[in-house]
Amino acid sequence: MSFGFGLGAGLRALTAARLGMQTAGNNVANANTPGYSRQRVELSAAMPMTVGRGMQIGMGVDVSTITRMIDDGLERRLRMQTGLVAGAQVDYERMSELESLMSEPDGGLSSGLTDFFGALGRLQTDPGERSLRGGVVQSGSMLAQNFNLLSRRIGELGGSTFNEVRGLVSKSNQLASSVAELNAQIIAAEANGTPANDLRDARAQQISQLSELIDVNAIERGTGSLDILVGGRLLVSGARASSLAVGKTAGGTTQVLVNGTTTRVEPREGRIAALLRTEQQGLPGYQSRVDQLARSLILETNRRHSTGIPASGPFQSLTSTNVPVDGDGDGFRGDELLSQSQLPFDVQNGSLYVTVNDRTTGAMQRTRIDIDPSQHNLTDVAWRLDQVDNLSASVDPTGKLRIVADAGFGFDFSPRLDPNPNVAGTFGGANPSVGSTSSGPYDLSTQTFPLSFTVQTGTTAASQSTNVTLDLADFANPATATTDELVAAINADLGGNATASNIGGRLIIRSAQSGADAQLGFANVGAGTAVSALGLPAATVYGQANAVDVRVSGTYTGAQNSQFSFYPSGDGQIGVTPNLMVSVYDTSGALVATLDVGQGYQPGTDLEIADGVKVSFGPGQVAASAGQSFSLDVLADSDTSDILVALGINSFFQGSNATDIAVNDGLRANVDLLAGGIGGASGDSGNLTRLLDLREAELDDLEANSIEDFWADVVGDAGFETAGAEDTLGAQDLLLQRLEAERESVSGVNIDEEMLDMVRFQQSFDAAARFLATVQELTETLINLGR
Repeated sequence: MSFGFGLGAGLRALTAARLGMQTAGNNVANANTPGYSRQRVELSAAMPMTVGRGMQIGMGVDVSTITRMIDDGLERRLRMQTGLVAGAQVDYERMSELESLMSEPDGGLSSGLTDFFGALGRLQTDPGERSLRGGVVQSGSMLAQNFNLLSRRIGELGGSTFNEVRGLVSKSNQLASSVAELNAQIIAAEANGTPANDLRDARAQQISQLSELIDVNAIERGTGSLDILVGGRLLVSGARASSLAVGKTAGGTTQVLVNGTTTRVEPREGRIAALLRTEQQGLPGYQSRVDQLARSLILETNRRHSTGIPASGPFQSLTSTNVPVDGDGDGFRGDELLSQSQLPFDVQNGSLYVTVNDRTTGAMQRTRIDIDPSQHNLTDVAWRLDQVDNLSASVDPTGKLRIVADAGFGFDFSPRLDPNPNVAGTFGGANPSVGSTSSGPYDLSTQTFPLSFTVQTGTTAASQSTNVTLDLADFANPATATTDELVAAINADLGGNATASNIGGRLIIRSAQSGADAQLGFANVGAGTAVSALGLPAATVYGQANAVDVRVSGTYTGAQNSQFSFYPSGDGQIGVTPNLMVSVYDTSGALVATLDVGQGYQPGTDLEIADGVKVSFGPGQVAASAGQSFSLDVLADSDTSDILVALGINSFFQGSNATDIAVNDGLRANVDLLAGGIGGASGDSGNLTRLLDLREAELDDLEANSIEDFWADVVGDAGFETAGAEDTLGAQDLLLQRLEAERESVSGVNIDEEMLDMVRFQQSFDAAARFLATVQELTETLINLGR
């Protein structure tokens, strides 16, 4: 054994044991250090020495390196799971906040809806009580404020996303810079091949924190640096770090960009991704459903309220609150097509029924106005209203529609039944009247124009003859001359001697004279055959001393608008003539009812027609031979066009969504404008019934749900999603704990194991020291022998 042989092996053994003890001590010292990975001394046999005859003898132990105990695959899964847990935490926090905003079940919209319908119910029991009307308006205002508050809070919750993301992006940029700095230090430290364990642990800790914020893909290079990709974009490359920025899309949502560019980063996991996802998908969905509920409430309430009548009776004047846009920029808002007017609610292709009431006699005259939003503008609607007798309408410079009734008259849009539909006296009236045998259009194509016939009026003692001339220009198409075209042309010549009208589509001519000696007859002039072409009887008819009094009662319960037309089956006396019947037909020509008004009928007795409508007939003569008839509008909806709702005429609510819903300003100023009735009679609560029916109505706009059921679904979905988010968070957190436990088993410090290692290396050190002492003694003995 050479002099250096024993000393070299002993010294290497001492070094290995010392480093082993020092490493174990370092592990123990960092047992509670976050992100620390257990280190281990890697030992290997030193290169042997060759001695005589080719024999090799060991030279002791070498310390190859000190390594970190990590599992790279496990680290990647931990980073991903950390992002999933952080994102699930955001989802749960957001849904919990949203659920608390709804304030259910002890407050919020549910209570507001209950109070609103409850106030309507209380008013229904006493429609004349002014304080109860005020209660309805107040509860409506509180409900609107609940909508406003909920909408604002959801908006604020979503609006905080930008600032939250901006703060997290700033933190992400700091972490990215730290990773880049550590990359530079690791590259320098490992240039000699020695692993920089502590620096790598520090870098791993930074990346773990980054993965909580945004999904991270780490790629290690041969130099020891890590490149970091975020959302598919390179954030860190070696010692250089890019930065992220926060901006807003054209739609106002938050987006993450590569700083200094318009390149968008699409994170998939982490807190930032969860915040963006909630802002773009979660909260807008609930905001949309709250707006949908508010919009449907406004629409359906106003549909009913706008066609109702306040306790004061029909209106003297009304002005719209909503105005169309000035799309062509000409400074006038009334010339835009209704389909392009951008009103809060769409105008439909339908009809509006307006009723003008004589305040003295109570007589009502109903007019149907057909509206096509693709063809008509607001000025057209105003013109059509202005053509109604005793009504004026115009569009003011601000674009508001103003409707005014003449003095002594009122108007409304109620669907109520006309209690006296035979006011024109075309059915058993005192004035003689004649009706065509069929409804229009009429074929006049074989006639030679101008076409003339005479109308004989007056009395048998003082007859009057009026010549009526029909010109070709009176008709758009003579082959299909409409009843309205004929009415206009005939009335232009009749003067005050008689009046032509359209009753149920038939042409009716009524003399201005009344009484048993009043007469009405027709005769062709020249070669024309106008009388027969129009289906008018050739015989002269006479009036009577007492007109048949026709009265209608009840409430129409049908689902569709229609018109009942009444025709006697023959000539006879009400209540006297055997088998005298009155046939009732609807708009389609289908027979609705056959009413027995012959012998045995007590005049004035109500007869059931259909769908809640009743009619009674007073005594008097009726004549089928004269084409006598009358018609009755039966309306389920007196505004199928929604023009009243779109313009905000006689509305309860104003606005169009949860943000701007409010009770109409005029109604808040004067609760007497609450339209609780349909007929206008004292104590009428017909419209309150319709408003209360809204509570149970299954609305198409709410996916065939009632208002309260729809809201219950929204609240239920929020609760379900909150519970789901909590379950997801629990499951993801449990998986994270398992992965952390697995990492702890691989990279964590076990104090007992480290103490065992320390004892083992201490014993190795003691043995190596004794070995060196023995070598020293042998060496000294050999030296002394040589002396």
